[in-house]
Amino acid sequence: MDDIKFVFVPSIVNIDGVLEGLGIYSKESLALDKLKKKISENWSSGFKEAQLVMWTLNSDESEAVPLKHMYAHVCPICDERTFWTDVVEMNALCYLPACQAWIESSDIEEEKVDCGWPPIGFTSQVDSLEDALSSLRTYGAKIRASTTDDSDIFTHRTLLEEYEKSLDKEST
Repeated sequence: MDDIKFVFVPSIVNIDGVLEGLGIYSKESLALDKLKKKISENWSSGFKEAQLVMWTLNSDESEAVPLKHMYAHVCPICDERTFWTDVVEMNALCYLPACQAWIESSDIEEEKVDCGWPPIGFTSQVDSLEDALSSLRTYGAKIRASTTDDSDIFTHRTLLEEYEKSLDKEST
């Protein structure tokens, strides 16, 4: 127990503002996995905020260090409230398993922002977070415009889910 210097605490806030703790972990990766799993498996449950904080053990510090602080938004691609923006790391990801649209700072060009939609291999590099959202919104609008009624939207979502299942089969 003396080896543990920090603990990692994930939590999530529902639409009514009720905070739900998700445990206390000795490793950041375990806490982050728990948080991501909760968001992914319960994407339709109405969560609005999530965070992962680090506490120093045996310390007089009264504040936790925020490692992630995420807010749920409507995804610019799938139009579900599953697009989580992390204000600490300045990135975003749709946690709807069939969509997974994403935005992150470019690893190659420091001043650029990358975004994409994995199911069809769409990627784009733009100048700002706002440009990335705009790029994904434009692409999402094209998808929605290509559907003529609710049954087409259902078909689109079904195709995304089938794509996800095919990825699972390939990995096993």
